[in-house]
Amino acid sequence: AEVELPRSIQALIAARLDVLPEEEKALLQDAAVIGRVFWTGAVAALGGRALPEVRETLGRLRVKELVVPNEPSSFSGEHEYAFRHGLIRDGAYDTLPKSLRAAKHVQVARWAEERAGDRAEEIAELIATHELEALGYLDELGEISSSRADLERSAFRWTRAAAERAVTMWLREEAVRWYEEVLRLAEIIGRPVSERAAFAREHAIAAFGTRPTEESESSVRRALALFEEAGDELGAGWAQSALVTPLFQQGRDEEAVRSGEEALARLEPLGETPELAEALHLLGVYHWRRGHSDIADAYLRRAVDVARRVDARDILARATQTLGLELAQTGRVDEGLATIEEAFRLAKEAGDLTNLLRIHNNFSSILADFASDYERAQAVAREGLELARRGGAIGFVAWIGGGLGEISAQLGDLDEGERLTRLSIEDAKTSGDEPLVGMRLNVLASVLLWRGRIDEASTTLDEADETMRDKPEPQAQVVRSWVAGQLALARDRRDAAAQEFRRGVELAAEYNVDQEPRLFVDLIRLLVDRGEREDAERLLETFRRAGSPFAKACLLRAEGFLAADPDEAVGRIREAVAQMEPLGMRPELARALLDLGRAQRRAGEDPRPAFERARQLLMESGAGHFLAEADAELAAAP
Repeated sequence: AEVELPRSIQALIAARLDVLPEEEKALLQDAAVIGRVFWTGAVAALGGRALPEVRETLGRLRVKELVVPNEPSSFSGEHEYAFRHGLIRDGAYDTLPKSLRAAKHVQVARWAEERAGDRAEEIAELIATHELEALGYLDELGEISSSRADLERSAFRWTRAAAERAVTMWLREEAVRWYEEVLRLAEIIGRPVSERAAFAREHAIAAFGTRPTEESESSVRRALALFEEAGDELGAGWAQSALVTPLFQQGRDEEAVRSGEEALARLEPLGETPELAEALHLLGVYHWRRGHSDIADAYLRRAVDVARRVDARDILARATQTLGLELAQTGRVDEGLATIEEAFRLAKEAGDLTNLLRIHNNFSSILADFASDYERAQAVAREGLELARRGGAIGFVAWIGGGLGEISAQLGDLDEGERLTRLSIEDAKTSGDEPLVGMRLNVLASVLLWRGRIDEASTTLDEADETMRDKPEPQAQVVRSWVAGQLALARDRRDAAAQEFRRGVELAAEYNVDQEPRLFVDLIRLLVDRGEREDAERLLETFRRAGSPFAKACLLRAEGFLAADPDEAVGRIREAVAQMEPLGMRPELARALLDLGRAQRRAGEDPRPAFERARQLLMESGAGHFLAEADAELAAAP
């Protein structure tokens, strides 16, 4: 009862370390400087100990369950150990006077550098980390010495090596962090402004899609200021063009266009360069995303031509990709698919991580929307999502994860579709990509609609509209119109539904009817039910431009609605069902089966098998909204 217990785990650990013999405590302190993982050679070097002494002491500490062996060792020929818990390491480190920490961190860095020899670049992160820790303690203690300048130059060298290594390893978040240190140290040691501008450019490239949009913009603006200070028009033109995307993502359209055009004004007098090709490409991306297809087409084709002539393979891959997207989404599907396939090959050859992530997102989308190849689309998206997560590219995680969620929902895995879409929205918010937030909210509203959560879907759609009020995305509005139309039908507002469907059809017809063929099917069905056959016939002629397997199956359903002969209607819709079977789109297949059952009933055939299979598919998918429709049809069936 008289024993006073420590009030925290840290205090308990400190008390335990205090009672250790001095040689054991000192060894733990040196090991703690090295890190959670440490090596016998490094411990020996820090304390001037003989290796046998180190091994013997570590043996006693192992028995006391303070350290454990760690295999395999990351240093060849070295015995590696680890603290049993991070708090033990922290406790040992905290007992070491700050006045000694800086020197010991420098010792660790020198040991690692000498131990690695010609392969020291491979452990640049380790060396740089210890030198930065040493500098931090010198700052804290206010120590200024002649050796400090040498340490700053060494730290600059190793942080730069760590940044470059992170880029080659596709660790974007790490690259951003290291380049921040490079820029800080470069200014301290007085590196030329032209060199600092180049580092700022690398930082901005790594930050794109990794850090929030506002931070990405700030990074590019820092590069722009340094390039202008250096009198580098080529670099300044690159930076101005690089501002187009973050400004666009924040809905600052006028600034985005102005920055892109000012970049061209700077770059074009310098002749054809990779920077000019990229500036043309980024303006093309902006105009494509804003629905200015003719302008986008001109910029993108010129970007491809310039990139090819100056042998800028990474930019050629990026511009070819965007051109393929623009072609597919404006009705030139065959050319678009061929172009995007070529872009996928170019992206893998170029090896630029940003473009690889982008092509995985866009190629999977094109495969799903215009080739109805959902299996390959999923494989491409999953590969890209893993790559984005490994690289810490949160913006691309949002894009690719959301696309994968959309595909999952289309295939009837609505649980997974909702989960991935919600994650995508949160990731998009984190990255500051407001247009993407709005687009993913549209998709979430669609998933909620399928699941029968009508009020929640309606609220989500309102949120999407508010998010995108000043950030128009024509491709997102097409999806939005289908959801809005279905929500109106759920509330028996047929006129409002027709108006929403018609708005989406007009947008899709302007670009590509394959983008959302359900709009045409549902509007034609609604018009036929209302006796507006002439209007439906005119709409059908527009729909005949359908090119994807799914869109062609939807076209057959629409033709069945308008067929005067009941047997012909059954034949058309049955063919549509047969074409949809291999696509794996269970919810849409169920709706086609409902259409087939209704046509069979009009033709005097037994509709129950079609209705029962539709109900089974909807049950498997959790598509509660249309399940009620299937139940009603079965109840009315003879």
